[in-house]
This record gives sequence, structure tokens and C-alpha cells, in this order.
Amino acid sequence: HSGGTSALTIDSSGNVKIPGSVIQVVNGNYTAVTSSSVTSSSFTEVNTGIRTSITPKFSDSKIFIICNMGLRLYNNGGADANGRYRLYDVTGGAAVSGTESALRHYDYGNSGHYSAHSVPFNILMDSWGTTAKTFNYQLKLTTGTGIGMNDDAFSTSMTLMEIAQ
Repeated sequence: HSGGTSALTIDSSGNVKIPGSVIQVVNGNYTAVTSSSVTSSSFTEVNTGIRTSITPKFSDSKIFIICNMGLRLYNNGGADANGRYRLYDVTGGAAVSGTESALRHYDYGNSGHYSAHSVPFNILMDSWGTTAKTFNYQLKLTTGTGIGMNDDAFSTSMTLMEIAQ
């Protein structure tokens, strides 16, 4: 390139790298995964069948993660149902920073309730090198009877995209 930068790179394995382009996409759509619930007040990996992995081809890539969680929250006889969810780095054994959020419902009649939601969120991460990394979702119940994912109303998915830099 006349400006002194390279617009295209091909590594020894034949991987083509054009800055800003998508190198690879890994998609997990978990409509067949059994519905799962937790009642724990600690974050819990709900279902290992939802794990999704990517192995970056380039160490300086960005990883764009598109999450869509089919969540349900319920309380079988009280007013308050409150739970939390987050993206979990299974390989590193830690939550992915900036992904924890809450879901809460309140029944003023104090007779119990059930709610189901599609909860989308995205995150852009720096690559960690060229080793495989696995992600999953974690849930915890703060108040109520249970919090779960992948019920009849909303399915769960995760898409991992490697973006060249």
C-alpha cells in the first residue's frame, strides 16, 4: 500500500486478514436444549449444552459476541421476583466484564407470577491470543422461586464473531 500500511495479510496457514472484516462466525442456537432453572443465590452455569467456543485465527483480532437469552422469572406465591444474568468465560473461570444485569418483576397483588423475556445484549472484546475460549450464560436468583432460560416462549443463542484489526 502506498501509505506504508498493509491492507491485506495472508498468514502461513492461508488465513486472509483484511482489517475490519469478519474472519469467522461461530453460532449456537439452542432451541433443542432442555429448559433449565436455578434457585441458587450464587451465579450458576445453567446448562453446559449452551456453551459456545471460538479459536481466534489472529492474536490481535476483536471478538464480537451477540447474545440472546430466553429468560423466565417466577415466584409461585409472593410479590417479588428478582434475578441476575451474565456472560461467563468458562475457560478463564470468570464473568465477562460489563455483562451482568438484572431482571425484576413485582406483583402488587402478592399472588405470584411468571414472566418470559427475550434478553439481547452484545459485547466487543479484545482477543486473548489464538487459543480456544468457551463462553456460557450464568444466572442467579435474588428473590422469588426461580430464574431459568430456554423455555417454550423464547430460545437462547450466542454468536461469536472474530473481526480482523
